[in-house]
Amino acid sequence: MILNQKKTENKCCFYVSDFHLEMTILPYINEKIKENKEIVIITQNKLEDSIKILMSKMSLKNKEQILELDWNNDKIEKINKKENIVIINNGSKKFVEEKNKKIKEISNNNLIEIINCYEFDEIKDEIVEIRERHTEVLNNLPKNYWKIRINSIWLEEQ
Repeated sequence: MILNQKKTENKCCFYVSDFHLEMTILPYINEKIKENKEIVIITQNKLEDSIKILMSKMSLKNKEQILELDWNNDKIEKINKKENIVIINNGSKKFVEEKNKKIKEISNNNLIEIINCYEFDEIKDEIVEIRERHTEVLNNLPKNYWKIRINSIWLEEQ
C-alpha cells in the first residue's frame, strides 16, 4: 500500500526590483492558475501598482485572475490550512523566515508550495546557503548556473 505523503515544496527566487520579481514569478503563477491551484501572495512590499503597470503591457490568458490576487497582502491568514496552494512569500530575509515559521504552524503538513522571494542585494553573501535550502530556483539564469557558482566559491575557498 502506498500512502499519499503530504509535503511542502520550498522553492526560491532572487530579484533586484519589484518589476524583476513580478517578471520572474508571473509565468509560474500563470501555470499554477491553469492547474487550478490557489495562489496566496504574502509580501512585505506593496506590489499592486507595479503589477498593474506590468500587466497592462502583457497579454496572458489568466490576466484577470492574476490581477485579482492580493498583491499587497502581508498576512498569512488567507492560508487557512488549505491544500494544493502556492504561496509567494516576498520580503526581507527576516520577513520571509518569520512568515515561513507561521505557515509551517498553520499548514498542518498539507501539500503546499512556498516560493520564498529574496531581494538580491540583501542576501547576496548568503545566496548559496539560501539556494541549498530550497528544491528549485525560479529565475532566468541558465540551468547550470548554481553548479558553476557553487564550484567557483568552493575553488575560491581552497
